[in-house]
Amino acid sequence: MKFGGKEALQFMGIEELEKQFESLPGTLQRNVLRKAVAAGGSALVSSIRKHTPKLSGTLRRSLKKKPSSKWRRSRAMSAAGIIGIAIGHDYGIGPHSHLVNYGHTAVLWGLETGGWVSGNNYFAKGIKAAAPSVRAKVTAKARQSLHKAVVKQASMAGKI
Repeated sequence: MKFGGKEALQFMGIEELEKQFESLPGTLQRNVLRKAVAAGGSALVSSIRKHTPKLSGTLRRSLKKKPSSKWRRSRAMSAAGIIGIAIGHDYGIGPHSHLVNYGHTAVLWGLETGGWVSGNNYFAKGIKAAAPSVRAKVTAKARQSLHKAVVKQASMAGKI
């Protein structure tokens, strides 16, 4: 399925949905894609939170999702037809996330001990565990929002 010359979203072998999607105008196609991607992002954030170790509580709370419309170069991304979500930590809330995830040299009372505290790689574990649920959420939300978009287009055309 193409959107603006770019690969947009593949419905998992559902040809009738693809035909309906292609018949929509660009604005409604983008709405369907935004909703589907947001649903997948929420499922991914939930899975990563489940795999995040509970140290002080701020690490789980710092996990955020940012839609492509809020990225630094959002106009350029939008012109290229990119619709996405970035998932990561808000470093104002959880500045230690990279230390927990990747590991670090142990520093006790301001002195380096030379020891290594290994990270637990919770971010990658959460992504790996979320793959099936993300696919299911994206597909379900795409079906739901595609149906609403088709109804909206029909009502705008005066068919309903």
